[in-house]
Amino acid sequence: MITKRLFGTLVNGQKVTEYSLSNEHGMQVDILDMGGIIRRWLVPATNSSDNSDNQTKVDIVLGFDTLEDYIADQAYLGAVVGRYANRIAKGQFALNDVNYQVDVNQAGNCLHGGADGFNRRVWQVQELDDVTQPSLKLTLVSEDGDQGFPGQLTVNVTYTLAPSGLRISYQAHTTQDTVFNPTQHSYFNLAGHDSGSVESHKVQILASRYTPTDENAIPLGERVDVAGSPFDLRELTTLNGPLQSSHEQIKLGNGFDHNWCLDAYQSDMESPELVAKAVDTASGRTLSVLTTMPGMQLYTANYVGPEPIGKGATEYQGKHAYCFETQFYPDSPNQPSFPSATLKANEAHFSVTEYRVSFC
Repeated sequence: MITKRLFGTLVNGQKVTEYSLSNEHGMQVDILDMGGIIRRWLVPATNSSDNSDNQTKVDIVLGFDTLEDYIADQAYLGAVVGRYANRIAKGQFALNDVNYQVDVNQAGNCLHGGADGFNRRVWQVQELDDVTQPSLKLTLVSEDGDQGFPGQLTVNVTYTLAPSGLRISYQAHTTQDTVFNPTQHSYFNLAGHDSGSVESHKVQILASRYTPTDENAIPLGERVDVAGSPFDLRELTTLNGPLQSSHEQIKLGNGFDHNWCLDAYQSDMESPELVAKAVDTASGRTLSVLTTMPGMQLYTANYVGPEPIGKGATEYQGKHAYCFETQFYPDSPNQPSFPSATLKANEAHFSVTEYRVSFC
């Protein structure tokens, strides 16, 4: 089922609508047409067969109560980001022997597509209502030269609420060769968005290598073996241990803010494979991440602060959530050894990420 309501009005008079997708398994996801933001994700509090409206629900994503707070937000809570998720060093890259300078908005680099990225845009929405798997198809046209990127890019992001969780498919085509790297930037806390630190939660990432960075989170160009380091999360690992490590990379990021090179990735993948899990042992709630993308950024909300105030007057802090951002590797346009994020004019981008919620 899909319902909708007016969420707010931008200063230019444009209306922002919130769409609520719900299913018979007691799950509800609220999505804004601005930025494709996942504002709320309600799941049953217990592994009960009672999926009625009377059962207590838990909201497992960080977010805000007002449009004004989302406009003030600098942490991309719940948003679709692009054109290029993560960072491009100095906002510069060369493509087909042409040098491009895109918007620089963090430490001299381009982050998540620039200051006026996809998270700031109001997308067109098509409702695909279905009793068992309601969907929203969001469409955005990013004009040639938008934030400095070449080509007119048409992007479709489809959210489908399946019985087990949320499936997100990305499709895009361009009028000119460009770079494209979309992701979803939800901040998860399986104990509830207002429950505080996630350092007692367990995380698993099925990856044998990761990409170390400099002090500004720009990859050094290496893919380093995780063995013997805090980045070895191939088995379920309580976050507190690695986050307290004296490892140089943990210190640089003030926690995890790194890309893992996913073992399951193949260039011709059509169906997503399991790449990560998070577990809140207190509730038994588990988040499984499946994707067709080559990399994933685990971010432990290291720089999230109490302003703007979160939902229900909650003051969010660092380490109160984790993001699983499926992606091409950061700075891929400048790293020829990384999987290519180039989207050619005669080709189409298609990728899928699924976030499944269950009880262990």
